[in-house]
Amino acid sequence: MGIILIYSVTMKIKRKIMNECKGQPQLQKAVALALYLKQRLGRSSMMKNYTINKLHELTGVSSTTLKKYLPILKRNKLIQFNGKNDQNLIVSKIASHTNNRNICVDRFCFDSFKDVYSSLRAFLVLIIQSHKDFVKRTIQIATNPKRGQKFKEARKLVKRLVKQGILSSIYDSYKEYGLSYKRIAKETGNCVRTAQRIVKYAISNKWITKQKHQEQVFAKNVCFYNVDTYTFSTKNNIYRIFANTYELNKDLHNDIMCK
Repeated sequence: MGIILIYSVTMKIKRKIMNECKGQPQLQKAVALALYLKQRLGRSSMMKNYTINKLHELTGVSSTTLKKYLPILKRNKLIQFNGKNDQNLIVSKIASHTNNRNICVDRFCFDSFKDVYSSLRAFLVLIIQSHKDFVKRTIQIATNPKRGQKFKEARKLVKRLVKQGILSSIYDSYKEYGLSYKRIAKETGNCVRTAQRIVKYAISNKWITKQKHQEQVFAKNVCFYNVDTYTFSTKNNIYRIFANTYELNKDLHNDIMCK
């Protein structure tokens, strides 16, 4: 009996590619399809004498979707073709040799193309939160009275953030405004309802935890009327809803930073 070798390969993707996916649902689907094809094809990342039907049997993705997205994949250099009459399909290298330029996507669910797409969109939210956490840590170090090498590096980063317009001055203190569904919708290029589903998917995978924030005020007989500056009312209470705050799974920082 022959020996079957099973290779465990860490799946990574360039941070640049993920950043380009922000606000681009069509590109998100194309990148998700490239990742799914790469995972299904194995180490060679090649299908010889490919046909739409063979791709459909391999991935379960409909022929219509494949015909639509293969040109998009090729246009974005996510796949290439070689051989006579371009009969071989190859998924391009999507990871950088420089490790800190990558994001580890081993935590993605690869059960189906839909799962990969959902995972990718959820990771876009995680990246937004990781940027918020990075700015928070940088400001805390830069305002720490203990001076040292980390302090100098943080002050340098703060000055860069001021130049980029992220901070108004080097003396800014960190203010937590949460992460609204509206911003998530904008960053992913979806509607607010889809943004809520994306967050729910990330929470169900235990990638993030969510904390809701609201203010409740007793107002007798308000009876569901609209009240200025408040989000909604019930029979005897008015509520002001603030953006949720999120906390990343500790292990995910290493995946996103890929160090």
